[in-house]
Amino acid sequence: MQNFLRSLQGSNLQQGQQQQQPQQQEQQSNPFTSLSDLLSTQITVPFLATATPAQIDALCAHLPPSIFLLSQESADSLSSTEPSEAAGQAAIEALSTEQKRELIERVLRSPQLHQSLGSLTVALRDGGLPMIGEALGVEVENGGLIRGGSMPLGGGEAVEKFLEGIKRGVEKEGKK
Repeated sequence: MQNFLRSLQGSNLQQGQQQQQPQQQEQQSNPFTSLSDLLSTQITVPFLATATPAQIDALCAHLPPSIFLLSQESADSLSSTEPSEAAGQAAIEALSTEQKRELIERVLRSPQLHQSLGSLTVALRDGGLPMIGEALGVEVENGGLIRGGSMPLGGGEAVEKFLEGIKRGVEKEGKK
């Protein structure tokens, strides 16, 4: 009788392990990459070195004006309030293309950027795609939800769909 019970327990354990294996394989089937891996300094800094002045200016437009004010160590940069758009624009225009390139490179190499990219990747993988896409104005397929459902995408698939949404937005913008 004890042998029979043991054989049942062993068979239940095997079934449990077999059920867990497909779940693990499913999770590992689409690990996709992280945003930090895609935007590593090995990729971004060489691009920056060959970027045109127009591309450098376009990148500068996406950075907070306070970075440019701090780089010039102006009196406005030391205030506790957010600098005005005009002050930020004036600070950007006061820098040469090479100074802007150096400043962007420092941003690309900063641990804060890589930490933020890691946090964004985790948030996307943990089901935040619908809210993140909406907050950043990135149109993601099916609103970031599982097709035919109301649950948000997660894991590597969410990161992939986020990047696809960014790519579509860039392509749409390029056609204008």
